[in-house]
Amino acid sequence: MEEILHVGHYVALNQALLKEWQKHRSNYSLQWLSYMQRRGKVRLVRCPETRNRILTNCVNGTDAITSNQKDAVRKDFLLLHCAWASDELVSSMDEKMRKLLSILALECAEIGSVTWVNPARAEDKAVGWVKAGARTEEDRKLRSWNAPT
Repeated sequence: MEEILHVGHYVALNQALLKEWQKHRSNYSLQWLSYMQRRGKVRLVRCPETRNRILTNCVNGTDAITSNQKDAVRKDFLLLHCAWASDELVSSMDEKMRKLLSILALECAEIGSVTWVNPARAEDKAVGWVKAGARTEEDRKLRSWNAPT
């Protein structure tokens, strides 16, 4: 988050994700978001309805994940909605969701196009990636990601 402030990137949120953020915020994350808002670096986005239907159909129609896992994915649709409505980049520490979405990416190309980086995972080298411009890289996309064993 600190690097995003200095490099000049923006954060994309929809109303639902903003509410979720405010519900689970820390003092630092609230200050960070306020700073970003004051500098015009927060973009409120709306996912195209066609993408929402694609995601819903993919999750409902798959046998690749369990019913409980489908519920978890539905709960976190917000991340994909924001990614699709902006630059298709997600920064999240939720490795369980990353793994589930990488499984679904095999059945749904739209999910696979999303780039995911975990800022807390050393192997992702997130700070260096952000400093270099947070470019889309094939090995960071959900369709290419393999969960560590």
